[in-house]
Amino acid sequence: MSPGELTFGTIPKCKWTKRLKDVIGDLIQPKLAIEMLETMFWIRSFENLIVEMRDERFKPSEDFKFVGATHLSIGQEAVAVGAIAAIRPDDYITSTHRGHGHAIAKGAFALRRMNESELKQWLGKDVNGTREELVEIALEEHLYRTVAELFGKEDGYCKGRGGGMHIADFRVGHLGANAIVGGSCGIAVGAAMAAWKLGTDRVVLCMIGDGATQNGIFHEAANFACMAQFKRGLPVIFVVENNQYAMTGQHYGEVTGIDYLARRGAAYDLHMMHAEVVNGMDVLAVYDAVSRAVELARKGDGPVLLDCECYRYYGHSLSDQRMKYRTVEEEEAWRKLDPVENFAAQVIEAGLLTESQVEEMRQRCDEQIRKAAIKAAKAAFPDPKDIYYGLFSNTMCETVPEKYRQVNLLRRPRKFQRDSEGKIMYRHAICEALIEEMMRDSRVIVYGEDVADYGGAFMVTAGLLETFGRERVFNTPISEAAIVGTAIGAAMVGLRPVVEIMYIDFILLAMDQVGNQAAKMKYMSGGQPKIPLVIRTTVGGGRGYAGQHSQSLEAVVTHFPGLKVVMPATAYDAKGLLKTAIRDDDPVIFIEHQMLYTSKDVVPEDEYLIPFGVARIHREGNDITICAWSKMVEVALSAAQILEERHGISAEVVDPRTLSPCDYDTIAASVEKTGRLLLVCQAPEKGCFAEHIAYQIQKRCFKSLKAPIRIVAAHNVPPPMSPTLEHENIPSPEKVVSNAIEVLSQ
Repeated sequence: MSPGELTFGTIPKCKWTKRLKDVIGDLIQPKLAIEMLETMFWIRSFENLIVEMRDERFKPSEDFKFVGATHLSIGQEAVAVGAIAAIRPDDYITSTHRGHGHAIAKGAFALRRMNESELKQWLGKDVNGTREELVEIALEEHLYRTVAELFGKEDGYCKGRGGGMHIADFRVGHLGANAIVGGSCGIAVGAAMAAWKLGTDRVVLCMIGDGATQNGIFHEAANFACMAQFKRGLPVIFVVENNQYAMTGQHYGEVTGIDYLARRGAAYDLHMMHAEVVNGMDVLAVYDAVSRAVELARKGDGPVLLDCECYRYYGHSLSDQRMKYRTVEEEEAWRKLDPVENFAAQVIEAGLLTESQVEEMRQRCDEQIRKAAIKAAKAAFPDPKDIYYGLFSNTMCETVPEKYRQVNLLRRPRKFQRDSEGKIMYRHAICEALIEEMMRDSRVIVYGEDVADYGGAFMVTAGLLETFGRERVFNTPISEAAIVGTAIGAAMVGLRPVVEIMYIDFILLAMDQVGNQAAKMKYMSGGQPKIPLVIRTTVGGGRGYAGQHSQSLEAVVTHFPGLKVVMPATAYDAKGLLKTAIRDDDPVIFIEHQMLYTSKDVVPEDEYLIPFGVARIHREGNDITICAWSKMVEVALSAAQILEERHGISAEVVDPRTLSPCDYDTIAASVEKTGRLLLVCQAPEKGCFAEHIAYQIQKRCFKSLKAPIRIVAAHNVPPPMSPTLEHENIPSPEKVVSNAIEVLSQ
């Protein structure tokens, strides 16, 4: 601990000082400059159209009524166009709630660079014409589908499921706009990690606003992207559209202690994330900065942070009374720097177009947007019968592509010896499933807190690092939101991540990523991406760890449509269900119980999978059905044995195994036979998943029920630490027995 001092480098600020005429044929070609201006005109016209439709100055049809959000990017066109013009069509972007411009630019630049075959494939039909004609047809279709999504129409990019705040087109690398401020930061970093691990040189632009840089997920994601253990810097570029306001709060002089957000880069790596302050009102300045950032990212020197200073001409939305928090003088000063007019003047100055040609282009772009709006207004809304379309893929990875079957091993994988009865421990069954799936498919990676050298808090992943190496098994910071967010992004673009959240209590730290991102991204984007993601987590209880390490929160995650939830009770089920989860193309929450890790069961050495949504009858009976899952299956089986031996009662024990999807039919068939249902769960009774099962069974079996359905659950208190209180809180065989007898006496 020698005395000394820490020093920080300098951050460039507004280094671009050239005009278009100075760089034509060098930094930028004439054709690209004209395309950039055209795209800026489209964006400005699109946003102005929303203003006119909201005010009813323009009605694309007689009965049209504008519905939806109005977060406009007027004044920010240079950032969207300059940044996206600097990347390739196969590069990725993530976007924001103020992302109409990003969507228009990403699609436009990608389509302009497609060949004839790619254009026909994108259009989804065989259209005759030259490549140039196909480009124009595709661009008009692009504008139409963008407006159609804004209107919530079936022809929209997301079939009306997402609207303007969630628009996506995965075919051109647009991974989705995000209405949660900062919500896409982890997704972008995960996509960048996948791009690297899959051997591509793609980069990811993470488009965010200044408000997002104050959000926890931004900081978690930036730190994750800068981890020293990665052999190369992740190819992600954080492009901050610093329009001076979050909603109404200003970063400078109000909600932060810094002058420029680029200073944030100094916190995360020794390169300060190559941070730079950029004139975001000059499309060429943005194009230059992003071009240099892309060069760094492609050669493995990312991530990069660009603070693009721009201005939001309107309020947060059109319902925002913006003059409450800013002045006329401020707005006038920024409007003198207008990015669209500034660049139009430079195009004329450079001799690329005449003033009349620029005006003709402006008028044409405006007419194209209005034409798209008129067409979209007449288009059909989604059929209400199709409301579930896009919720799940409901597909499996049946066959691994040849290039992903090649797996590099550092040593032979760990082998788990069965005892004389063919049994192994629950924790070993899970590890065996991980090994087998990682051997089968190199896209399967494992990461989370302490999962590498240490083997996980419960030794489940012990030995994986030594077998597969740190490229496929690695530790993360204590950053639950980043763990889940990066896994979503990685899954979207080709990896099959298995991540660990040590306790389910800690999943609450990642609930935006779990509930707003993983659960919703497929549906909001009209069913476009597959998201083959597994989040392994654990339930405690019974170990005296009290309220923040002992909760059974399965009802929290089952509440979100779009997630599959698994809670295996035996080693056999744990292995078969985890293998299914890893091959499933939808996000899966895989909940293990800490008190089951040392339990043993017969687990075949031959490969097997267990399908989701198929319950298991552990014990047959005729008098009462006991439905339980996870550790409570052991409790239910012990109670059933006591009921039979001491009271002559025959109890049937049913384990759903997966809660979403849940096999209500098997539970109902058992209840039809016994006439009685007792549900056992470790969660507090209020709002527990057992209540939902009770509702479903009552619907199906009301006439067959001989007594009211009863639930044996924890008390409605946080899990207590004291042994006496914890014993009272967790359902026991004795409690199940007494409740079963009461049900049978009714």
